[in-house]
Amino acid sequence: MKTESAKWISLVTWLFRIIIGGVFIFSGFAKAIDPWGTLYKVNDYLGVMSLSLWPNLVLVGVFGLCALEFMTGIFLLFGCFRRSGTILASIIMAFMLPLTFWIAISDPVADCGCFGDALVISNWATFWKNVALTAGIVWLLKYNKLSLCLITPALQWIAFVVSGLFILTIELLGYLSQPLIDFRSYKVGEQLVDYNSVASDVPQYLFIYEKDGERAEFGENDVLPDESEGWTFVDRKEITSDGAKSSVEKAGESKNLRIWSKDSEDDDTEDAIVREGKELIIMMPDLKAVSPATTWKLNSLYEWSLKNNITMIAVVSGSPEEIANWEDLSMASYPIYTADDTQIKEVVRGNPGVVYLENGNVVWKSTLYAINIDDFLQPNTTYDARNFSVDNGRILRNCIYIYLIVMGVLIVLSFTPRLHHIYTPKKRKKRINEDIND
Repeated sequence: MKTESAKWISLVTWLFRIIIGGVFIFSGFAKAIDPWGTLYKVNDYLGVMSLSLWPNLVLVGVFGLCALEFMTGIFLLFGCFRRSGTILASIIMAFMLPLTFWIAISDPVADCGCFGDALVISNWATFWKNVALTAGIVWLLKYNKLSLCLITPALQWIAFVVSGLFILTIELLGYLSQPLIDFRSYKVGEQLVDYNSVASDVPQYLFIYEKDGERAEFGENDVLPDESEGWTFVDRKEITSDGAKSSVEKAGESKNLRIWSKDSEDDDTEDAIVREGKELIIMMPDLKAVSPATTWKLNSLYEWSLKNNITMIAVVSGSPEEIANWEDLSMASYPIYTADDTQIKEVVRGNPGVVYLENGNVVWKSTLYAINIDDFLQPNTTYDARNFSVDNGRILRNCIYIYLIVMGVLIVLSFTPRLHHIYTPKKRKKRINEDIND
């Protein structure tokens, strides 16, 4: 029989397992559902730290981090690998606790991204959350191995494999297509642009030009410098009541997409977005990183859109020189506009990403990679653009149902011998023991 003290220890241990495991699962899943967003956040940190790593290595690290957090939470919640799971959690917190303390003090980014876009909390809240988690993990290091495991050790390898496959599938779908849950603005079914805001709340900007290493700012009413004299457009700042903020900082606050002319000087939002009719928007947040291999697919998509009475434009983030080089390389016939990279990333994931509108409303979003080129290259095709849409909700539900069913079966199999032992008649147990002794 358990003593009163042992019962309380078991209860507290279970409470910590549920809370800490749940936080790890939510954190890992929220980042895994949107690997592009997690990748952007990691690159922000690397930029602040002046670190330059091979992009594919960073991507693998992002996938690994999300999977590690999620699976650690599963191990804690289900009692799998009771000793190894708590050690793994403590190693993670040994890294995250000082990192989030530095982030809270120096404030290099506005949002640490620990829960992706699903839940945004302050940097100090993130740090104190990690302090509480660390305290709970210290308790589990001592008592977790004494608590009941929901999945028997003989079946824990299956839970490991299934959990890994589940979270990696979620990550791959989010990276190759779009996040299965969209936590950002510009959701499917909503207008891409708030026309009332564009018409009534026109922001004022400062334009930044550079010549011989020196930068100068010009207002909208000033005469802009002549680029033939060596001036190069660099950036623009939005003027607000509390001072000038960069467009990147402002993007996360206003959630109001602005589309500019190719030279980044004129606000062409109302001209670029078709209010009545169908429109494909190709969005490239980093033009110089777009593979030349995409040019044939983009040009083919443009030819198809013309045949089907669909307007197609490109909205990119890049300097005038990069845009000119892209036009020469791709032989693009579609109109090209510019926008801030942060706003493009808010609208759609991928480089390039594709947004399909009907009467200004978002119908679907996708990476260019996920669009099957065979669907729109057939002769005389009238393939409906809506058929490119993917039911992300259904895919996610199916993945979760399959995963939960498998984990449920493992739990049932784990408890079957215990239940059999409990409900076996005492006389039969005695006879079995006597047979064994004989």
